[in-house]
Amino acid sequence: MLQKPFLSVVIPVKDENEATLKRILKGAPKEWEIIVVDDGSKTPCPFATARHEKNLGYGASLKTVLWFAKAPIIATMDGDGQHTLHDVSRLFDFVRYLDLDMGVGDRRLKETSFKRWAGRKALKWAASFFALRWIGDLNSGLRIFRKKTAMGYEPILCNGFSYTTSLTLLMLLDGYKVD
Repeated sequence: MLQKPFLSVVIPVKDENEATLKRILKGAPKEWEIIVVDDGSKTPCPFATARHEKNLGYGASLKTVLWFAKAPIIATMDGDGQHTLHDVSRLFDFVRYLDLDMGVGDRRLKETSFKRWAGRKALKWAASFFALRWIGDLNSGLRIFRKKTAMGYEPILCNGFSYTTSLTLLMLLDGYKVD
């Protein structure tokens, strides 16, 4: 039997559109813990479970939540509408089916500048080279991982945007099952 809540969904936000967040949060399963972390928005987010008075960074938002999330499994997603709770559910099923330590969502970005596209490609190729395995979308905010594993890396992870990228690479290099 699954522990309740068996999944904590963490959504770091900073000045996100309220209507977008409302749409994202609509219909959340009752057995999931939804945690919205407001990282210093100019206007406080009405859906926030936790709030930083000033912007501390994406990684700091995730670190804040790891300490009080109730579930053994953590899902992260962006609050800008590029992910849905349905995407979290699909990734969760994938992670359980393959018994992964971390699952990373793979976005298919259609509209992006050449400079941004080229930068992401270069980063993806370099990270894949050093990790000795292909990483489809290193910058995706949609991830699922075990809380206990992430807590082990917490002291060395940064407070910035590269928190999840660093966590993914560290887990790969330490032999965890990541896909």
